[in-house]
Amino acid sequence: MDHYCEAVNRSSNDTTGMSPGAQMTGQVLLRSITVVVALCGLVGNGAVIWLIRASVRKNPFSVYNLSLAAADLMHLCLQIVFCARQILKPFLHRCFHLPGILMVLRFSSYFTGLGVMTAISLQRCLSVLFPIWYRCHCPRHLSAGVSALLWLLTFLMNILRGHACGQLSSPTTRFCPALVAIMDAWVVVLFVTMGTSSLLLLRQVRGSARLHLPRRLYLVVLLTALVFFLCGVPLSVIRFLIWKVKSQALNDVSVLLSCVNSTANPAVYFFIGGLRGRPPKAPLAGVSGGPQGKRQSPGEAPAPPNREGGT
Repeated sequence: MDHYCEAVNRSSNDTTGMSPGAQMTGQVLLRSITVVVALCGLVGNGAVIWLIRASVRKNPFSVYNLSLAAADLMHLCLQIVFCARQILKPFLHRCFHLPGILMVLRFSSYFTGLGVMTAISLQRCLSVLFPIWYRCHCPRHLSAGVSALLWLLTFLMNILRGHACGQLSSPTTRFCPALVAIMDAWVVVLFVTMGTSSLLLLRQVRGSARLHLPRRLYLVVLLTALVFFLCGVPLSVIRFLIWKVKSQALNDVSVLLSCVNSTANPAVYFFIGGLRGRPPKAPLAGVSGGPQGKRQSPGEAPAPPNREGGT
C-alpha cells in the first residue's frame, strides 16, 4: 500500500526548527534538484546503453556496464515519478497514490545497481590479483550469470519485504523485522566486499614498481569507491539500517545522493574504457608481477580470450 500520503502529514512535525513554509520551500527545492540530476542521469545512462549496443568489440565487463546502466535508468525514472508527486502535492493540495509495486521496483533497481558495482569491483580485483587464473579458468558467461542473479535476488528480496512490511499489502506481518534484517545484512555484505576489493586493487596498483600506467586505473578505482560509499550507500543506511528514524530531510538528501550515484556511474564506468573497445595498450604483467601476456587497455581489467564476445 502507498503510505506516503498519510506519512507526509505526520512528518510535518519534524524537529527541524524551521517554520512550515520554509520547510516546504526547502523540500521542494531539494526535490527539484533531485529531478534535474535524475534527468541528466537518464541521458547519460541512455547514452551508455546505446554505445554498448552499437559497439562491435565487447568484453565481459560490457554485460556489467549494460546491467548497471539499465538498473540506474529504472531507478532514476522511478525517483522522478516519486519526486514529482512530492513536488506537486503542496501546490495541488492533493496526493497522488502510486502502486506499491513502484516502490518495490525503485528499491530493487537501486540494490541491483549497488550489487553490479560491487561485482565489477570484485571481478576487476580478481583479474588483477590472479591474471593467469582469470584468463584460463574464468567461467565464460560469469558476468551475464552474476548480473541475472543480482536482478533476480534483489527483486525477490524486495517483493518479500514489500508484502511483509505493508508496501504491497495493508497489514504489516511479523516477518517484517526479519526481512529488514536480511536487507541490512545484504547492505553490509556489499559494503565490505566493495571496500575490500577496492583497497586490494589500489594496494596492488600502487605497490607495483613495474607498472608505468596506473594513474588512470588508480583514479578510476578511487572514483568508483567514492561514488559508491558517498552517494550510493547513504540511501540504504538511512532507509534500512536506521529505518526507525522518521526524518523527511534525511530521506530527501539520501534520495538526491542516490540519483547522483546513478548519474555519475556512466561517466565513471565509461572512463574505465570498457565501453570503447580501443586497441590494447599496456601489459598486464606490471600489475601482477607475472610474465607479460596480452597487452591491455590501462583502465580495463583483462578479459579471458574469446569469452563473451557476442554478448
